[in-house]
Amino acid sequence: MVTAERLSRLLLLLYEGASTPGRTQAFLNELVDVVDAKGAVLREHVFSTDRNVRIEISSLNETVGYPEEALSLYREYIWQKDFYLQRVLERFRTADCGVSQSLMTESERKRSETYADYQVPFDIGPMMWQKLAERPDYHASISITRRNGAPFFDTPELEILTALAPHLRQAFRLSRSLSELQASNAMLTRSMGEMEIAICMARQDGSILRSTEGADRILETRDGIWLNNGRLKAAVNAEQKTLDSIIIGACQTGANRGMDYAIEIQSQAAGNTTVRSSTAQAGGALLITRRPPLGPLQVVISPFCPGSLMNEPEATALIQFSDPTSIPKSRAATLRALYRLSPTESRLADLLLHGLEVNEVSDRLKLTLETTRYHLKQVLAKTGTHRQSELIRLMLSLPGR
Repeated sequence: MVTAERLSRLLLLLYEGASTPGRTQAFLNELVDVVDAKGAVLREHVFSTDRNVRIEISSLNETVGYPEEALSLYREYIWQKDFYLQRVLERFRTADCGVSQSLMTESERKRSETYADYQVPFDIGPMMWQKLAERPDYHASISITRRNGAPFFDTPELEILTALAPHLRQAFRLSRSLSELQASNAMLTRSMGEMEIAICMARQDGSILRSTEGADRILETRDGIWLNNGRLKAAVNAEQKTLDSIIIGACQTGANRGMDYAIEIQSQAAGNTTVRSSTAQAGGALLITRRPPLGPLQVVISPFCPGSLMNEPEATALIQFSDPTSIPKSRAATLRALYRLSPTESRLADLLLHGLEVNEVSDRLKLTLETTRYHLKQVLAKTGTHRQSELIRLMLSLPGR
């Protein structure tokens, strides 16, 4: 089992990666070193299930340890033949984690087309994974591989993933929320206002350091929750106790003291095996009661390691509010606000995200094919992407429906 000090470092790097573009690489490199692996990847998949699982989109969000040639081939076509992924989605989608030897035998792996065409040339062998998020047609995970011929991952490594699991999920959600904001401080205020994101940053003592305009508007209504002497105050006593407890736990982890108050957790691995471990507290969520007819307000609290997005050195927890009765922005709307797309460019991006080809987009928008391609070039230029697949991956990384 990984030491408490090493796990604390992993957690700090993980939460720093959620708030600082590029720092996720440092977390993945550290994790690869801890479990003696070759590489790691954070990825998302959109799929359909008629009779068999059919993977429709596969996005590699963050990677370490793989040469660019391997990543390019995977993005081009290997993802359609990824037998590890196919088995996970077909047989073990309800599992929290697992290892490759639970998915198939070595003889099966070596008979596959992907083994000869991809795994052997790029020295890719045993794998383990941890699920980050799931919906009926969507799956997000972290997968870690060793070199071809290296020992299989087993219980000790799965215990490390289990310890990281709640934090991986929390950081994954947190990075999706913060992706609404631009990395530069100059863009930060503008993005906060436009995206209506409602976030507070808290110190270790629970006092609020800073809040967005969206959060201020919620707190100023004094409906269920407000600020009292600089701290969050809930109208219902039981909710106040839960709120305080989650904030304290999140702040301890964000201040690198989480393993001093470790908790026991477990996860279900493929093959119906229970993996047990201990970890720091990963924050949590609760509902805040509001006056009828309004439904409860959702509050999600995460450990926080400040970075270039929100440079508040004292902040150790991030508190996000959301109203489940409000209609979420589409990803196209989020993209439009962040990159200043025109209405036509935003609609074009939305149609591409829904799987339409450029000629189909042209018909839907009632534009000539030449004009549609011009608008597409404008979208790629504004978003800093170079091809449609990169644009789709960017949109999938954004929050929204």
